[in-house]
Amino acid sequence: MKTLTHIRKNSTGAALMIALLAAVVVMMAATLLISLTRRMVNSYLDRLNNAQISLSESSAADGLSLLLSQSGPGAANGDLQFDLAGVSTEFTLLETGTAGIRTGFFQLDNVFSAVVVPAGSHLVTLQGTGDSCVQVTFFSSDTFNPTTQFTIETDMRPVAGTPFVFHGEEAVIAVFEGAGITYLACFSSDGIQAGTVVDSDIYRSGSMISAGEAPDGSPLLIVTGGSNLGAVFNCETGEFSHVGSPAGTCPVFLSDGTMFGSVQQSFPSFGGAHIEDVFGGDFNNDGMPDVAFATRFSLSVYSGATHEIIKAGPGGSLVSWGSVEGRTGLCGMWKMPSGDIRWLRLAYDGFTDFNPDMVYELGWQGRFNGRGNTLTGIIDDSAVIASSTGYVLELLTGDVFTGNADGGEIDFFRIADNGVEACFNPVNGDGIQMTFSTQNRYRGETTPGETYTYSIYESEGRLNVFHALEGLGR
Repeated sequence: MKTLTHIRKNSTGAALMIALLAAVVVMMAATLLISLTRRMVNSYLDRLNNAQISLSESSAADGLSLLLSQSGPGAANGDLQFDLAGVSTEFTLLETGTAGIRTGFFQLDNVFSAVVVPAGSHLVTLQGTGDSCVQVTFFSSDTFNPTTQFTIETDMRPVAGTPFVFHGEEAVIAVFEGAGITYLACFSSDGIQAGTVVDSDIYRSGSMISAGEAPDGSPLLIVTGGSNLGAVFNCETGEFSHVGSPAGTCPVFLSDGTMFGSVQQSFPSFGGAHIEDVFGGDFNNDGMPDVAFATRFSLSVYSGATHEIIKAGPGGSLVSWGSVEGRTGLCGMWKMPSGDIRWLRLAYDGFTDFNPDMVYELGWQGRFNGRGNTLTGIIDDSAVIASSTGYVLELLTGDVFTGNADGGEIDFFRIADNGVEACFNPVNGDGIQMTFSTQNRYRGETTPGETYTYSIYESEGRLNVFHALEGLGR
């Protein structure tokens, strides 16, 4: 019996020991679980806090961009603190420098088969996909990325396009051709707004097109072979009318949407006066939109205020032409039969002679654009910017064309192997670059933020600001 009692006592002790060990294991497991849970909760809260800080900081960076665009670089001298969603983000100016001329690149496959249209604040491309579809892409001129993309089901190929404002929205009217017919399509970033089929080929290489709006809101397209005769098409109904204008001009829509030309009046054909270029502006500073026409031999201006046409044709070949705001205004350069060069500029009583300084005589080809003592245009097939101080900079070379894809001054574009290079508003010159560091205060803690670089450009009397994330705060 003693032996049995002893065994029972030993068994009871062992059971107590096992229970104690189990309790210890349970306590350790509970402690580990609590610790793990606490770490998981803290990690989740940290991620949540970091996400909130990141979002607030990003919004604050956008707010600083808006502030700089409204008040200019001088705004950096003030208190740059933004309070958003409980996060206080403070910006500190690190350095100020020159941003250079703003450039960018639009990535595009098979760019040589695409129709490229600078349109307002976008670059729009039309490209056949090989499966009876044409892909339409709206690219942002800020990020150079697609903002909208859709396809049009058609076997026809795009051959031309022109920017257009449809009911207050940026749009494009495109010309598609194939099998002896033409398809006219008006589309915005929301898709096709109007379309019609015309039973003939209406576009030829070198044709000039411009878009406007009918009194009932229908999109209209003028097509002319570069002469003073053409046709105006309704892109909703397909109806068309013959339209004409005086010799040395061509039918075209003005910047205010009105049409230069007439569908009622008959004009004799002047096929020899092929229009090389058409561009708008207020050339006589009367507040009304005017339009200029350049042929191989003449430069003509239609006054939107008086409806008069002022023409310059001194007898030579028109080599270059353009408008220089704040300097000579509208002017042109002719090479005379004798080999001499003659410059004329638009004055109050017509075109008069003038002696330009050296920057005008650098060999400009076609249209140039200018402001003050700075000109930008094409020389030896390269886009350049030059000033009367002797400064000359090559911007783009080869396959260069012009347009407006950011709502500012004239831009330059070059077709590259895998996309479109862009140089924006070069006549405005270099921008200002400002670099800021940030720090954020959130729930009693201060953490370093990111470093942002802002590039500030002036165009058409307003400031455009672009910012980029550079890296961790310093």
